[in-house]
Amino acid sequence: MALVEADEVVSLRIHHELNRHGERMLPLVEALLADAGWSPSSLDRIGVGVGPGSFTGLRIGVALAQGVALGLDRPVVGVSSLLAMAFAAPPSDLPTLAVLDARRDEYFVALFSSAGTELFGPRTISQTGAEKALVDLVGGSFRSVGLPAVGWVNGFQSELTDLPSAAAAGHLAARLDPAEHPALPAYVRAADAIKPNLPPSPLQPV
Repeated sequence: MALVEADEVVSLRIHHELNRHGERMLPLVEALLADAGWSPSSLDRIGVGVGPGSFTGLRIGVALAQGVALGLDRPVVGVSSLLAMAFAAPPSDLPTLAVLDARRDEYFVALFSSAGTELFGPRTISQTGAEKALVDLVGGSFRSVGLPAVGWVNGFQSELTDLPSAAAAGHLAARLDPAEHPALPAYVRAADAIKPNLPPSPLQPV
């Protein structure tokens, strides 16, 4: 999480505890505000990462951001994880392809112009032969960011681009139009859960 003011990161907090988003989010918000000496009412807007990413993590993050924004009567901005990665990379004449490990032998990918315009939106591709498939898809040269793309042609690696950065997301949230970037999770693909095929309940009316 990050607090951003006038293009400067005022406070930054990170946690690495898996499956503890619900427990850790509010204490992190409180710690951020305490570090900066801010009150909640001093916030102008709330930014939240909308994925693609973990279904549970996205739901928890978006719900918290919407709740805080509602309580403070502030706008909330949804920030693409892949756009945050591309935004954090240094300027380049080449379009930037952001790549995230989607698990299940797939990557999440999206391509952005040198000006930050989305050229194609988040989608999944197979990890097998991914670099060649993306060259065919893009139809030209590109720069890639993200841990899976380390070692690819024109691959760029840094702490802020290997994975989505709260600092980059905060800078984007300060710039993006909330009306054009709603806080809605970008799931990209269907959930893992499958509705079981159960026999009719004996309590169900005939």
